[in-house]
Amino acid sequence: MKRLIPTLAIAAALATGVHAQDSKTTTRTQVKADDAKAITATGCLVAAAPGAFALRGAITARGEEVTTKTRTETEVDRDESRTRTESRTKADGDHDRVGHADVVVYDLTPRQGVNLAPHVGQQVQVTAIKLDRGEDDAEVKIKEDTRVENQNAPDGRSKTESKIKVERGDGPRLNVISVKPLGQSCS
Repeated sequence: MKRLIPTLAIAAALATGVHAQDSKTTTRTQVKADDAKAITATGCLVAAAPGAFALRGAITARGEEVTTKTRTETEVDRDESRTRTESRTKADGDHDRVGHADVVVYDLTPRQGVNLAPHVGQQVQVTAIKLDRGEDDAEVKIKEDTRVENQNAPDGRSKTESKIKVERGDGPRLNVISVKPLGQSCS
């Protein structure tokens, strides 16, 4: 009997440790650009050269203001994990019509603080600023509100608001201001 109680206590502790850690993350990102186009694009992030990145995908929204709401649900069982992501994007203001476009490759320049390297080989959604040759620098406002609902842990919420200046480059490029993994690897 003396051995049975400690054995049961260890078994209970181990069972608690492997309990599912399901979560739901909802992020609303609003990007407003002055003298530029805010865009949202989805696709496969690839390494183009050392330190250079490209997105093989399509632009899903483009305009003076782009708002994206992304919901990611993760279910973790004992031996597997499932992730499902749903994203909706809306463009406001002076915008170009974006339909189902052919998949093309976009050169990406991440802004300071955006790390693309961990997402290479994954399906991602990027929010970026597009400046064409000859345009002035752009003033950009970014608001992001993230809520995380955890099954077996405290929920979390964060809000950020920032203003950045995107400088004109030598040619057309996408200046990435945020990247969100979509939970799938590139095939």
